[in-house]
Amino acid sequence: MVVKSEKEVILNGRAALVAGKDDVSSDEDDSRGRHRFSHPDNVKIIVESGMIPDAAMIHAARKRRQRAREMGGDYVPLEERKEKKDKGRLIREEDGDGDDGSDEERIDMTINTQAQDIEKRREQFKAAQEDSDRESDRETEEWENQQIRKGVTGAQITSVQNETLYGVSYYTGFSEESVENNLYNSSTNAMVKTDSNDQKTPESIANKLRERVQQLKENYTNHDTKLKQITDELETCQRDLIDLERKAPECAKRFRFYQELRGYVTDLVECLDEKIPMVSNLEQRWMEVIGKRANTLAERRRQDVRDQAEEITSQSRLNSRPRPTGGPEEEARVRRAAEREGRRNRRRRTREQAAQLQITPKHLEGMSSDDEFPEQDNILYKQQKDQVLESVEQVFSDVIEDFSSLSSILERFESWRQTDFTAYSEAYASLVLPKIVGPILRLQILSWDPFNSNCSDLEQYHWMKTLMTYGLTSSETEETLRADPDINLVPAIVDKIIILKLKDLVEQTWDPMSSSQSLRLVGLIGRFVRRYPTLGPGSQRLQDLFTAIVDKIQQAVEHDVFIPIFPKQVLETKSSFFQRQFNSAVKLLGNITCWQGTLADHVLKDLAINSLLNRYLLSGLRVCQLIDAVSKAQLIINALPRIWLQSDVKEDLRMFIMCITQFSGQLNSDNPLHLESLEILSSIKNTLHI
Repeated sequence: MVVKSEKEVILNGRAALVAGKDDVSSDEDDSRGRHRFSHPDNVKIIVESGMIPDAAMIHAARKRRQRAREMGGDYVPLEERKEKKDKGRLIREEDGDGDDGSDEERIDMTINTQAQDIEKRREQFKAAQEDSDRESDRETEEWENQQIRKGVTGAQITSVQNETLYGVSYYTGFSEESVENNLYNSSTNAMVKTDSNDQKTPESIANKLRERVQQLKENYTNHDTKLKQITDELETCQRDLIDLERKAPECAKRFRFYQELRGYVTDLVECLDEKIPMVSNLEQRWMEVIGKRANTLAERRRQDVRDQAEEITSQSRLNSRPRPTGGPEEEARVRRAAEREGRRNRRRRTREQAAQLQITPKHLEGMSSDDEFPEQDNILYKQQKDQVLESVEQVFSDVIEDFSSLSSILERFESWRQTDFTAYSEAYASLVLPKIVGPILRLQILSWDPFNSNCSDLEQYHWMKTLMTYGLTSSETEETLRADPDINLVPAIVDKIIILKLKDLVEQTWDPMSSSQSLRLVGLIGRFVRRYPTLGPGSQRLQDLFTAIVDKIQQAVEHDVFIPIFPKQVLETKSSFFQRQFNSAVKLLGNITCWQGTLADHVLKDLAINSLLNRYLLSGLRVCQLIDAVSKAQLIINALPRIWLQSDVKEDLRMFIMCITQFSGQLNSDNPLHLESLEILSSIKNTLHI
């Protein structure tokens, strides 16, 4: 026992530990700084060996240091107090350190009681401080244990501890059994949870083995399936390789073909892009030539009507002075009158010659069309036409036949169709063809005049036959024809090219006052609609054509119809002009109604009945002599379509029916002059169902 001196210096905390570290004798240094009666400091041994102690060992070391501080650090306990264990948890020292629960009094043999009192108070203060730190240490230990359990498993902890045991025994010289006994308690808490969660029984081991066997079987099945799949793919790739090697020459040939076709189409498009402005310019020039000719005829006819109306008006004035002779206007009027009468006489002689050869119906003045031109105008027209046609020949004069001939172009596309029909269909070549051949066809039909009787039908042209035979084969059947993408080639060309051309001709040259032109136009459009399915209600170009026709008829009704109204007592002297104008209006009525079935009925009724019949013709009937009025009523009823005369659709003819009823009341059956008129009137009533 060491007795402290009178003037003892009291150190606290870590300073006391540091100061006491060196208060050992050389003999104690030889025994590695430990008392011969004390147990080895396992924590210090592990730290010096380079290992990391676990939480249990650290806690045990803290407990030993605490007991040493309470005993004053000057005494070596005779025996180590054993800590009670309660289900694997350490009992704190204040709950009872002795085996029998009784406190033993230690004999105090110190001389300096004052220093001892100070030391006791200091220890009591530290004990109070340790109580507060102990709770914090427990929380820290719990957090450390949780983090360790998260990072490593029980098996890993055991492995590390075993390595630590072996290392400690190697460097310290202690036996493995003694080290394991010291660390057993520290590893117990770490293994409790693992052992409780991993209860290995024979059944669990057998189940795990069965699961492993089943998993291996599934893996084997999957691998076998993948092997078969890869083997099949390999065989397929080998077959494809052989097939591709066999097809390589054909593919190379097809590649060269498409390269040539691509170059040809590129050159063709560039050529057509350059020629299209020239084609449009020629079309405009030609339309100006024929439009000027048609406008000349229409303006001459209207000027003749104005001249005759002015002559009759001047003659009907009472006490009128004679027209002064001379002057440019009078000379022009006289010249126009002479030319007009000369044309009428020539037409009359032509009709008389035709009547001698065959029986023809009686001609009515005003029913013929005045379309005769002076010889000088015909010569000028022929020169202009030749110039335009010569320019047409010059458009493709600098182009080889492969790019300027319709048959050559179609031959290239037909070879593509025969070589690779699938690619031909997928490239929508059938939709592009009308646009490609469009400029060439526009030149072919530049001088086409469907209103001329000498003009051939479109189906008779060589280019139309070439288009109709495009893609034709000897093995073609009805089924293959339905699946042919080029079956609508000709209808598409008619819709996109011919109808547009016809619309321009209607606007520029068609004369609604001409019965021959109107009948030819109606027949041509009717054939187009029946033969080509693209010309239906959904065709916008056909709708534009019908709009142009209606506008042209409206212009004729407004500018070409003039029926002078004179009193009956003076009509005898002016009957020639009146009859001509009335018959001309009836002729226009027939030209309008010939469109029945092609144009909408409500449009035709508005033009024929409301604008022409009720406004002009009925006014002329009321000023005519009774017998003449009945004959003119027969002309009107013959010009109307029979479907309009049905009982359920003749509401628009109400004014005409009232006029017929009035004539019927004025005729006298006792008058022999009225008998023929009565028969005509009876036929009209039967037709009108009144």
